[in-house]
This record gives sequence, structure tokens and C-alpha cells, in this order.
Amino acid sequence: MGLQGSTGPEEVWPIEGVIELVFPDEETARVVYESVLYEHKTVPYRRSRIDFLLDGRKIVIRFLAKDNSALRGTLNSYLRWIKVAMDSLEL
Repeated sequence: MGLQGSTGPEEVWPIEGVIELVFPDEETARVVYESVLYEHKTVPYRRSRIDFLLDGRKIVIRFLAKDNSALRGTLNSYLRWIKVAMDSLEL
């Protein structure tokens, strides 16, 4: 899956990075990934781009952002969705 969000050759993305979340096993990673995937595909972002990947027992979030506020908002959303999915597994 490619970077989700705004595109355009003239756009500048000064902030970029990667977050890797390692889970105890592949099944847990898959369940969390699939729980967040709908949000990833449907929430429009104008000032950031996200690549959301499953790699074995890791979820990889690669991001580009136009400014710190866009970065904070985007990452907070993804991390909150992941936390909710993980909390649901503990029930």
C-alpha cells in the first residue's frame, strides 16, 4: 500500500520518519493492523502522508508531514487507533 494522503509534485514534505511497532506474535500484529486499516484507507489527510504496513510481527508507519502540527495530529490518530485495537484484544 502506498503513501496515503495529499500528493503533488510541487508539494514540500520537510518532516519524515518511520515508526516500527513490534508485537508478541504475527497474529496479534495482523489483528491490530486489520483493525486500523479501514481508518487508514478512509481518513483524508491534507498535510501529511502515511504508509501503513504489516511486516510479520511488526507494524510499520512511514510518514511525511508538512509541519509539526500535521505530524502530531496524524501520529496521534494512528497511535490512538492502535491502542484501542490492542485494548480490545485484552478483553
